[in-house]
Amino acid sequence: MSADIQSALIEVALWLYHGFLVPGDQLRSRFPALDVAGDGRFVSGLLSAAVWLGAILLIVWFCRLVRHVDRTLTAFVVRLYEESQRALRVAARRLTIALRSYALERQARATRTEVFEQPALTGLQLEVLQSHVGLPPAHLLTPSDIARTLEMRSADVEQALTQLRKLSLVARSIGAGDGEDGYRLSRAGEVFLAACSRAQRVNDASLPQPTARPKRLEPTLGRM
Repeated sequence: MSADIQSALIEVALWLYHGFLVPGDQLRSRFPALDVAGDGRFVSGLLSAAVWLGAILLIVWFCRLVRHVDRTLTAFVVRLYEESQRALRVAARRLTIALRSYALERQARATRTEVFEQPALTGLQLEVLQSHVGLPPAHLLTPSDIARTLEMRSADVEQALTQLRKLSLVARSIGAGDGEDGYRLSRAGEVFLAACSRAQRVNDASLPQPTARPKRLEPTLGRM
């Protein structure tokens, strides 16, 4: 080993030695009562060792504290993000349900308004309209079919169908059969008949029902 390298190592060792003793020397200069022994270097070494050990312990504790705080904050941020996502999903679901309920209520209100705004039908028109009840899908009724079923004149049935079509209670299909137009209930017509049926049931339920008088029990003579 060359002399330059040895001298450099010695200088580094001396620098580390003096640097290690700096805390003890500072404490001895500030608190002379600590210098109870005759050897000042020994006291400085003990004090410096205690200071450096305390510093190492403090650094370790601080690192653990930082790691704990980091884990706590990370868990809090993740939980906050998950809760916010869940709250947003719940809010979006409730908003969707509310909008759907509002749309259905608006549609039902519009349907009720459309039904209740219909003018009163005559007995012939109501019979013609009710003749379409129970008609299978993709089937139509011609004026001749209705007239034959209700035993009415075809002209009267056609006039009633014309009026019902103006009220959008029936839908017409041109040239359904035998050169006649075919008819079937429209959506408004179905709702109208359903409303009439409910109203009829309510009226029937509101009528006083005849009460049967209790039978009088006649005493019978028994044999003694």
